[in-house]
Parts: sequence; C-alpha cells; structure tokens
Amino acid sequence: MTEQNLQHCAEQLNQSDDYQVLNKLVAKNEFCAPNSEPTHKVCIIDTETTGLDTDVCEIIELGYQIIEFDSQGNFYKVLKAQNFLNEPNGEISAEVTQVTGLTMEDVQGHKIPWQQVEAELADVQLCVAHNASFDRPVLERYSDVFINKIWGCSVAQIDWMKEAHIGSRSQEFLCWKVGNFFYGAHRALDDVQALTQLLSCKISTNNVPAFSFLLTAVRQSKSLVKATGAPFDIKDDLRSRGYRWNVGERVWQKVLDDSKLQDELGWLIEHQTPNPNVIKLKATDSFSIRAR
Repeated sequence: MTEQNLQHCAEQLNQSDDYQVLNKLVAKNEFCAPNSEPTHKVCIIDTETTGLDTDVCEIIELGYQIIEFDSQGNFYKVLKAQNFLNEPNGEISAEVTQVTGLTMEDVQGHKIPWQQVEAELADVQLCVAHNASFDRPVLERYSDVFINKIWGCSVAQIDWMKEAHIGSRSQEFLCWKVGNFFYGAHRALDDVQALTQLLSCKISTNNVPAFSFLLTAVRQSKSLVKATGAPFDIKDDLRSRGYRWNVGERVWQKVLDDSKLQDELGWLIEHQTPNPNVIKLKATDSFSIRAR
C-alpha cells in the first residue's frame, strides 16, 4: 500500500468517533521559522541507567538535544543531537534490558566522551528532563557541567491536568493524548526527541506551547520547607500535600514556589507546626541533591 493510500485510510478512520490513528514520530530539526525574536539554548536530556537509586546507579546511555527557543516557549532550530552508550562497571539486569533493550554486549567498549559533552553544553543555561529529580543527581555525579545549570522538569512543572486535561504524567501517554504520536520509548535520544515534540505542542485555552508553562515555573524563586516538629498524626496530610520523608534528618519536606510560601507556612501553623525550617534555594538548585 502506498503512503498516499495509508494517509487516506488514516484520515477516514480519524473521521469516526470509534477510532484514533496515531502517527509515528518523525524527529524534527526545525520547529518555528527564524525571526527577529532573541533566542536562548535549552538542553533536553535523558539517561538510561542500571537502576533507580540515583546515588549508585550507572549511566548506560545518554541522549540530548540542544535547541534554540524564545521567551514565549517556541522552539526553533535543533543545534545538536547526540546519543552515547556507556559500559558500566556493574551489570545490566534483565529488568533493565527488558525496559531499554540494552544488553552488556550493546554497551561493551563504549564510553561517554564527557569532554565533548561539557564543551557542547558550556553555553547552555537550561536543562530539561521529564523526571529531573532522577536525571540531574545522576548526571551531576558524572560531570560538574550540570551543577551550575538551571533545570526544569516536564513532570513536576507542567500541570498537565489543568492545561491539557490529561491525568497521567507518563511521557508515552502524554505523547499519545497531547501530541497524537507514538515512538520507540526508553532509548535516550528517542525519549528526548519525543519530549521535544511534546513540549512544542500547543495546549490550554491560550493555545501556547507546553514548554511555555515549564518556563514560567522555572522562573519562579523557590524554597525548601522542612516541617520541623510536625506532629506524627499529620503525616498523611503532609504526604498528600507533596511532602517527602527525609530519612537522614527525620523530617517531612518539600520544595515550593515562593509565591505559595506564606500560605504553606500558615497551613503548617494551623496544624501544630509553628517552627518550620525554610531554606531559600538558588535557581541552580532545583531537582539537585542540594534541594533534598
């Protein structure tokens, strides 16, 4: 069947309420046409690793794209697209192979050229991952170039339910529901190219790129609130408000925008926690171990 015939079939199916046809992602090198808008650089990045413990897991694949964008969140040209395999010191488990398709044979003899990575990211101020709380701590163990970057997270910093009426924050699901496309998931550069496409999609009643909502969140100053002295019987309330248990310090804590800080402190006082510890975060601390 020819491409034209396939397209015709897809159009017919989409006209019915009983079917939805997804397109396979074709990675773009350009999004918006160049104009007079000042542009900046963002690195959209993803890692595949040997496990989920950010303190010890090893990178087995690194993928990233460096893209021009403007202050409204529009993407322009892809300046660089890279994918590197990396042989770990430990083993790749069967579970990791099942998710990524990568085996020890695939990565044997491969090493990430960190000097090249550092040179390519030297003038990039913003890095974005779909779960920056995972990718950033891992990457900072491998290279100092990631320490002084500002980081954004497309999971935590876009309200997909409010702006796109999507309840799941899974990248594959969002690509389906928002972007109407599918892709080969769980390989680093494939995930990066899919996330780039997703962030370029127009959402909300304002019909603006999803990336614009992430930029708004990134620009907000933030604080780490530690609910020091919180009574035991409000632990479920703290958890439901997004607090996480810090095992080492034995305290519930969370990061939030400073615009919400006074309301949060008021809630803590109402719930018998009058002396929380508030730590102002630098723009370069978000999603790093420094914000734990």
